[in-house]
Amino acid sequence: MKVSIPYGEGHVEFDVPESNLMGVFQPGTFPGVDDESKAIHDALLNPIGSVPLQEIAKGKNHVVIIATDVTRPTKDHVIVPAILDVLTQTGVREERIKVIIGRGQHREMTRQEIERKLGRGVLDRVTAVQHNPDRNLVDLGASSKGNQILVNRDVAKADLKISTGNIVPHRYAGFGGGGKSILPGVCGRETIYRNHLYIIEGKSGPGVVENNPIRMEMDEAAGLVGLDFIVNTVMNPERRIVKVFAGHFVSAHKEGVKFAKELLGVRLPSKAEVVVSSGSPMDINFYQASKALEMGDAVVADGGAFILASPCYEGIGEKDLYRFLTLKSPEEILNQIKQPKRDTNLVYAVVAYLMARSRERMDIVWVSKGLEQEQVEAMGFRKVESIQTAVNESLGRCGKDSRVAVFPQGPITLPFL
Repeated sequence: MKVSIPYGEGHVEFDVPESNLMGVFQPGTFPGVDDESKAIHDALLNPIGSVPLQEIAKGKNHVVIIATDVTRPTKDHVIVPAILDVLTQTGVREERIKVIIGRGQHREMTRQEIERKLGRGVLDRVTAVQHNPDRNLVDLGASSKGNQILVNRDVAKADLKISTGNIVPHRYAGFGGGGKSILPGVCGRETIYRNHLYIIEGKSGPGVVENNPIRMEMDEAAGLVGLDFIVNTVMNPERRIVKVFAGHFVSAHKEGVKFAKELLGVRLPSKAEVVVSSGSPMDINFYQASKALEMGDAVVADGGAFILASPCYEGIGEKDLYRFLTLKSPEEILNQIKQPKRDTNLVYAVVAYLMARSRERMDIVWVSKGLEQEQVEAMGFRKVESIQTAVNESLGRCGKDSRVAVFPQGPITLPFL
C-alpha cells in the first residue's frame, strides 16, 4: 500500500505491505473555523473561568502580551491583533502595550521572523521585544518544590498580563498552552532547567496533566506572576484553528486539553514493531522534530524501530543536546546532570537523557537532508537516504510479521494503546 507523509513543505510516498500495515494514525478531521479572527474575538467576549477581557482591561496602564516564538505554530499574527482591538476599544493606549516573545531558552528570532510571527500591522502599532533568559529578571520567590521563580521584569511589573498559546501534546508539560507561556516562556535559565529536571521523577509525559510536577510548577509560576488571561487555540493538521479557549490560565486550559485529546488523540490496538513518523509541523531542527519520538515512544515494541523523517532546516539546532547525546548511556548523561559543568544548558541534558533511554530499547532511524550522517551516528542513531529504505530494512530486521504504524504528524499526535 502507498502511504504519504509530510516532509517539509511537501510530501513523501513509500510502500508498506498491506499485511504489515497496522494503520495510518493522525489527528481527527475537524474542520477549521470559517473566520479565525471572529472566533478569537468571540472567545475574548465569552471566556472560561474569567470575566471578559474588556472588563479586566479597564483602567490598566501597563499591559504585556506574551506571544510564542518561531518554534511554535501558534497564529500570533491573528491572535495578537484581536487582543489589541479589545484593549484599545476599552481605552488602553497602544504606547502602554508591549508584546514580549516568550522564547524561553530557544534561539533569538530574526527581525524577519518576528514580522512573520506577529504581522507587520502589530509591529506598526506596539513595541515588540524578545525575552532573554539571562537578563532583566526579578525573583518572585520559591515554588512549592523549592525552585526560585526568576521571571522577566517587564512581565512582572505589568498590571495586565495576557498570553497566547496553542494546545498540543507536549513531552514534559503534558500539553502546550496555559501557564507554559510563563514557565518556561519568560523565566530565567536556571528556573527553566530546574523545572525540566522533574522529568526524572517519572511522573511527566505526553498528555499527562494531572499530578505532573512540571505542569504543576508551570501553573504555580503563572499564579505567582499574576497571569490574568490566556488566549489558546487548538488547531487541526491543516493548521487551521478549530476552537479558541480564552480566560483563566487553568480553567480555560483544562477545557482546551479535553478538546485537544479528542482532536489529537489516536488509539492503537497494540504496540507496533515499526513506527514511521513525520516531524511535521516542527521541522525547524533536530531538537524540535525529535518531539515526534517522545510522542510515539510508548507505542513502539521493545527491539522495534522508530523512523523519523524531517528536513531539519537548521540542523541539530542545539550544540549541548548534540554533546550530551554523544555520551554512551543514559547513566552518563544523568551523572552530568547531577554534577553540571559551567555554562552548560542542562535543559538539553534532560532531553538527551530521555532520547538515550529510547535508543537503548529501539533502533532510531533518521531520514533528513538537514543532518549529516556523522552527526546522526555520533548521537547513537542511524541515518538512511529514504523512508522506503528505512521501512524495508526495519521489516527485514524485525521480521516478516512486524506491524507498521504511521504518524503523518508525529509531534502533535497523541497515541494511546
